[in-house]
Amino acid sequence: MSHARGAVFCVANIIITKVSLTLFYRLWERIGVRPLFHIDLRFLSEFSSFWLLQALGGIVASLIVLQASEFFYYWFHRLQHSNKFFWRFHAEHHSLEEMSAFNSNHHFSEEIFRIPFLIIPVSLLFSFEQGYVPWIWVFLVRWQGYFEHSSTRLHLGWIRYLFPDNRYHRVHHSVERQHFNKNFGSGSAIWDILFGTAYYPRADEWPDVGLPNKREPQNFREFLLRPFLRGKIQLHPAPTGKEASLNPASE
Repeated sequence: MSHARGAVFCVANIIITKVSLTLFYRLWERIGVRPLFHIDLRFLSEFSSFWLLQALGGIVASLIVLQASEFFYYWFHRLQHSNKFFWRFHAEHHSLEEMSAFNSNHHFSEEIFRIPFLIIPVSLLFSFEQGYVPWIWVFLVRWQGYFEHSSTRLHLGWIRYLFPDNRYHRVHHSVERQHFNKNFGSGSAIWDILFGTAYYPRADEWPDVGLPNKREPQNFREFLLRPFLRGKIQLHPAPTGKEASLNPASE
């Protein structure tokens, strides 16, 4: 994919998603639903007057909040790979044959699907007060999604056991069968580790990406409309026997 085309898709995704989420949050605020649990994590950054301990406490608080949302994202992401309807939209992202920061944005419909599968469940269950969180940490967490889709050879070392880096996420996009249904986490690798879907690549492991049965979007119209058009979509080359029964998205 050309970087220019990827940039256009990225900007369109951001605009459509931003408008949709803004409208949702305004409606959600008017409804006035209160979460079941209120969790105050401010004590983690307020127990000391030393700035370094305050910063570390704020980072720990943000990590706790991140794991709660990532739990729901992890299972939503697995649903996207196992359900034919959701795979139709998610396949647009997996069809990309070149990984870059521009590709960190999925098809806009996926972000809207996150409202019922991620945002609403989390907001019904939890509200968090984090207190002080260092701005540089917030910046890094928000840009992590761009980094994990990049093709840079800069890697995170042992930190990737907490935060997926680009090698970890590239495995999720791999065309190689041993990588299928691995590394669903985005902002965290913890749930992949706990549920047995983590795959940490070797230092020299850099697989090709894309879908062998689906080309990447070639223009803006395809990017916007292709998931809504009728047509048979396979996750990977058609499996057989027991493997086929475990992969409904390939039907």
